[in-house]
Amino acid sequence: MDYNYERYKMSNYDLSEFHGPRAGEEAFDFTVHKMDGTEVKLSDYRGKWLVIETGSLTCPMYVKNVSKLNKMKEQYSDVEFLMIYVREAHPGSRIKPHTDLADKIGRAQETKDDYKDDREFLVDGVDGAMHQAYGSLPNMIYVVNPEGKVIYRADWAFANRIENVLNNRGELNTVEHIAHMGAVPWIFIPVTFKGGWNALWDLLAATPMILWAHIKVDIANLFKKKSAD
Repeated sequence: MDYNYERYKMSNYDLSEFHGPRAGEEAFDFTVHKMDGTEVKLSDYRGKWLVIETGSLTCPMYVKNVSKLNKMKEQYSDVEFLMIYVREAHPGSRIKPHTDLADKIGRAQETKDDYKDDREFLVDGVDGAMHQAYGSLPNMIYVVNPEGKVIYRADWAFANRIENVLNNRGELNTVEHIAHMGAVPWIFIPVTFKGGWNALWDLLAATPMILWAHIKVDIANLFKKKSAD
């Protein structure tokens, strides 16, 4: 499967798999790009608390967080909030898959401007090396301590969970899955439509499969939690 897929379908994602470093493990290094094209590594931020989110212009799950994380950025001045631009969640006739780094940086700048995101933007390579190594989901979150250890990660980013982690930094948070279907239905249409009419159609057509995929993961994690208890 092509990493930068032409059109969204549920088979682009496997919600049952979440690769990458878990809470308690070291966040392995990666190289991405600043908005001016220069390379930067995760290790360059060693010594700082990091909140790392992934997203794209056509990702509704990312867009839901912007205003809340902008406020959180002001509240937690000792934390570096990073947004890493990955592949387009819902490409289509208007917003096509990324073809080169310059194109991807341009989309990242458009996203930053359109959604008024105050965080530092970093751009993953066109091959998605960082994204694939850390889980490949469209809107993941990682919280990393100054020593480079992951203290929290989740398959979907929600501001209230992030705030709770930052308020309890001495503890590992191992709850990796967020059940969220129906949590932000209003935002899906305008954000996905940025990709084009066909991007919106792809999402609507895939809705039954999306719901079923999420239900299966929610049930699996519920049984996992009960077994742990």
